[in-house]
Amino acid sequence: MMMKPLLLGACIAALAGPALAEWNPDGPIRLWIGYGAGGGTDVQARTLVKEIEALRGWTILPENRAGDDGLVMSSQLKSQAPDGQTLGFAITTTYDFAPMNNDNISPEDFTYITTTAGSQMAVLARAESGWNTLEDLQAAAAGGEQIVWANWGTQVEAGAELVSRALGIEVSHLRAQGGAGTLNALVAMDANVAWGGGVQKPLVEAGVLNILASAEQGPVVLDPTKPTLAEAGVGMKLGYEYIITAPAGMPDEIRDEIALVISEILANPESETRQFIEQQYPPEPIVTQGDALREQIMATYAENVDVMKALTE
Repeated sequence: MMMKPLLLGACIAALAGPALAEWNPDGPIRLWIGYGAGGGTDVQARTLVKEIEALRGWTILPENRAGDDGLVMSSQLKSQAPDGQTLGFAITTTYDFAPMNNDNISPEDFTYITTTAGSQMAVLARAESGWNTLEDLQAAAAGGEQIVWANWGTQVEAGAELVSRALGIEVSHLRAQGGAGTLNALVAMDANVAWGGGVQKPLVEAGVLNILASAEQGPVVLDPTKPTLAEAGVGMKLGYEYIITAPAGMPDEIRDEIALVISEILANPESETRQFIEQQYPPEPIVTQGDALREQIMATYAENVDVMKALTE
């Protein structure tokens, strides 16, 4: 079950209580970004770094460690000291789905600090294809057109397979590097359908791409008229949140101080990070932190295990 995100004001109040002693890093903090340069994860992380440095005076060194849907970065992160000097920036599926297919990490290997934003997961097609709905996709496949679906990881590939089964069609899967990679594959005509987590906004607004369906629990902001995949009989949760993590065993006072500064930034209407999130991942930041975030990750992981068991039966 999806945990309800904390309100920013309540989150800040809870973390700023008198029992919290301010923590400061002992030297530069390394922020490892689990995806490549130029995508939504990378831009958001680097914008946040700049604002944390301005607000706290900490030195933060962002570094892209892309690969395998955040797993490359996370498998390296788990062995670091849990002292706040090395953090990871990825998406929640790196921790609540990907460990099922990787022996190198477990959800128990990490401290979950905070989420920052949520996805706007949608099924996309080029506008020039004339496809506006899943029924259009279904009709094209029935007419003999080969369907190539671009995705960036095992979970969304499984989601594409579930959609194809619900529609009674066959798809070929094309693995791309992150959300930007799936859009590049779609625009370059290497694929004719793709997932988008939010970075599709400019292309949708420009009329280059069409949204066929929402993969969130409700409609996506860019096209609220389109149905959800749940309405098409696909029950798998494909939406995700952006998340900052650390190795397991981080003291609560370090976790909470890092979460606090991020809450302050995201609550500020003038924040560049908040404005980026509002534009790319509307309508606003999603902040879940600390123990509530850990419970969310563990609960969603258990749900995903059940879904994947059903998929292979």
